Amino acid sequence: MAQLTETIQVLSNSQALLKEFARQMEQDGKYGKEEYQEKVNDLRDYANGLAIVTYLVPAKLPEVSGEVSLMQLLRDQVGQIGNVIQELQSDSGIEEAEVSFDLKESDLRRMISSLKGMIEMNNLLRLEEEVQLVLKAPEDNEKLVREKTEKKGFFQKLFGRD
Repeated sequence: MAQLTETIQVLSNSQALLKEFARQMEQDGKYGKEEYQEKVNDLRDYANGLAIVTYLVPAKLPEVSGEVSLMQLLRDQVGQIGNVIQELQSDSGIEEAEVSFDLKESDLRRMISSLKGMIEMNNLLRLEEEVQLVLKAPEDNEKLVREKTEKKGFFQKLFGRD
């Protein structure tokens, strides 16, 4: 497997994990409620947006061993997206894109531009994260574990109320 294909494969697998997070969030009693639907929908939109390149290499849902944090997954994806952009801009990546995926220069420009937007969306998702989510291995009884973080809202910080 060539370098560009491997880089996209890693992102594609990560995308599959993120979609699994969103699916499990909807099934969870707390996150299935209306107030969390915007967060679930944002995750779905972000995960679907990654398809700008992941459609090229089918996902292989990796086996989850131990715990996977949503925040860590999003942090890792920033690096993975950066790696894909770097590969799409390299001479070998451009050649592989043309030969393996029949992509033109204009296709690559659109992909790179879209991926830069996905990095921004990823950053926004991580900034607004109020609840840490952990995806546990299948042998664990509870799929999602919630750990509340102590974050004060804008008005709480402004007026000093707890």
